[in-house]
Amino acid sequence: MILYNSLKILCILATTSALICSRYFVHVQALAMHHGWGPAYAKPSTSLTATTASNSEMESKVNVDSNKVTTADILSLDSIRSTLIRQEETIIFAIIERAQYRHNSIVYQNGGFGDLGVPLGSNPDYFENKRQKPLSFLEYMLIGTEVLHCGVRRYTSPEEHAFFPECLPSGPLDALPKLDYPKDLLSPIGGASSINFNEILLKKYTEWIVPSITKKGDDEQHGSTVLADIVVLQALSRRVHYGKFVAESKYRSDPEGYQRLVDAGDADGVMKLLTNSAVEARVLRRSRIKAATYGREPLMTQLPEHKVEECGGDVSFVAAAAASAVATAMEALDKDQYNVIGKIDPVIIEEIYRDFIIPLTKDIEVAYLFRRCGKDPPPEYAPDRMSRDVLVGQHSS
Repeated sequence: MILYNSLKILCILATTSALICSRYFVHVQALAMHHGWGPAYAKPSTSLTATTASNSEMESKVNVDSNKVTTADILSLDSIRSTLIRQEETIIFAIIERAQYRHNSIVYQNGGFGDLGVPLGSNPDYFENKRQKPLSFLEYMLIGTEVLHCGVRRYTSPEEHAFFPECLPSGPLDALPKLDYPKDLLSPIGGASSINFNEILLKKYTEWIVPSITKKGDDEQHGSTVLADIVVLQALSRRVHYGKFVAESKYRSDPEGYQRLVDAGDADGVMKLLTNSAVEARVLRRSRIKAATYGREPLMTQLPEHKVEECGGDVSFVAAAAASAVATAMEALDKDQYNVIGKIDPVIIEEIYRDFIIPLTKDIEVAYLFRRCGKDPPPEYAPDRMSRDVLVGQHSS
């Protein structure tokens, strides 16, 4: 009864808020377009005027008067958190898309489809001198995708990291203009800016995440499966490696504190200093709510058509939809009574964030800060492992 009454109150509040917000939405949208908010941070180094969008999502608060964005703006924690929140939608939708297919374990097996050969355009020296076993179908498709993306400048962005950098060509296509990024976003000291934890990410994704979000078996949708896998992997890689920007921002706020801990070899102290438990709790709660909301059909679609028409226009419809979203969110937060209804279990999404995304992001932050302060990180922060791996031996079904 308490939950029901709370839900009624929240529905009323959501309806009221939606009515207010809908009246100003057009005005705010026009204002944003007028000021050109959300500029790209990479620009061609030539004078070409053709549009050359970068993959960078490093948006920040902009001075709307001068439309000037500084490195301090980009590296502010508010800006970084805003970007990470937007990435949640990308990750959750990508996982939902992957969850529609069966496990299809054959696509992750080396030589599962025999010898697929060398992906077109990749570095042949790697396969001749270093690669001993045949590629899995996922690896073959992922390398081929990264070769293509490398040619169109994806990996010139400081927030993008290849899973197989040793397989890539020497650089982007000569015909494309070079993209210039701010030089001081990340520190090159000790190779901090080039840290890449995709090795452990790929391992944990195939061994733990995929079995946890899919049904057992094989549905023969192998091509669609690996395409969905690649989207998830790239989104996860971007998310966890954003830890480098978080670490740089926190270092700049307290360089003496981090330097002192690193000089003492105190990795636990560094971890404690950079941890914000309140923010992590909000991330977990938000991921669960979003998964519950995005993972099933909107409640409004279940209404008879004449009931929808009775909403009487866009404003009322938005208000009703907002109330519907609140109801879904309340169900997601009611852990004792929540029943899985939809394309993905919100609890699993929360677990992925709690046991994998957040810990791996923080491992990257610690490794970055050690290198940023001139020392190698402890062995447990190597890019082929997780420092505190609660997923060891876990294979969800």
